Amino acid sequence: MGTNDRAVISLVLFLVCMASRSLGSTETEAVVEQSRSLVPSIYVFGDSIVDVGNNDFLPPPAPRARSPYGIDFAGTGMTGRFTNGYNLADLVARRLGFMKSPPAYLSLTPLTNLDLLKCRVGANYASGGSGILNTTGNGTLTLQKQIMLFSKTKARMWRCGLKLNYMISKSFFLISAGGNDFSAFSEMGMGEEDAPAYISSMVSTYVEHINALYKLGARRLGILDVPAIGCTPGSRVPMANSGCNDAANSMAQNFNKLLRLEVATAIATSMPDMKYSIASTYNFLTDLMDNHLVAGIRVVERACCGSGKLNAAVMCSKPNTTYCSDRDDYMFWDMLHPTQATYERGVVAIFYGPQEYADPINFAGLVDIATDINTTMTPSVSAI
Repeated sequence: MGTNDRAVISLVLFLVCMASRSLGSTETEAVVEQSRSLVPSIYVFGDSIVDVGNNDFLPPPAPRARSPYGIDFAGTGMTGRFTNGYNLADLVARRLGFMKSPPAYLSLTPLTNLDLLKCRVGANYASGGSGILNTTGNGTLTLQKQIMLFSKTKARMWRCGLKLNYMISKSFFLISAGGNDFSAFSEMGMGEEDAPAYISSMVSTYVEHINALYKLGARRLGILDVPAIGCTPGSRVPMANSGCNDAANSMAQNFNKLLRLEVATAIATSMPDMKYSIASTYNFLTDLMDNHLVAGIRVVERACCGSGKLNAAVMCSKPNTTYCSDRDDYMFWDMLHPTQATYERGVVAIFYGPQEYADPINFAGLVDIATDINTTMTPSVSAI
């Protein structure tokens, strides 16, 4: 990357971070409450990047986000979120006019379930540890299972009447998946020669899942690609000089490239009404690492919560782990997951940033939010 390109990215990150400060953890939810959201509902699918508590209702070995996870979430303590505060699903929801992510599907009571069935709220079906492939995520809700649960939900939403299909078509569907499939790839002892076929299987299965959502009425789809999995603190631990695992990052990049190609082809040929955006969490995180001081992030390689080398030898909340007090200065909360501070910057980038961070359009384009630079610098209540 040339000097001019780096300067442009630095400027973009600076603008992004200035904008994201309007959603800092010190603000009250009342500040961003709207009388009307920008979409009827949000439906969330995927892994721990967007899970808001479904795993709390699953038996072991499904992973759970125990204390101190959620320590900065409006003083409520345990939230089922695999970070210190709001996760990415929450912050996407806030940009769309909601207080936070819709509730975890498995947490719904008869009363709150009625709100879902009457089209008053959406639902979050995500499950930490799950993947695109059914073989990924022992004890979790696979992506296929999550979509099946949404299908069952829709079948019971007859109370919405004739507006049901319209409401779903205008709602926002968010998916985060793929990172855990690469963890499974490593755990199965597969080698570099197995990667192309494995990635191809991941992408073809992902497209099938997207097509299933399309058949259920989804028409506004936000996809998060696989981030720089080789640069998490946990991936750095075994590496010389605590550097990134380039082999892992290369697999993520190959997956992301093929995903864009196959999704574009599938939507053009068999999902003509689908409006979609693929957010490059990979590009954002690597650019943020390279420009972290400009972006207001002080610590990149080390996890805030954990123990051992880089505070990332074991998962946060395990015995003898500790957590930092200056969490807004850290890029990563634990050995795998970003902090709320990182998510805040990332969400503004994928909503308002250039195609480097979201393509073929950004998330704002999915819901027709104005993307004038003055709007991104000083987000109004209606844009938060």
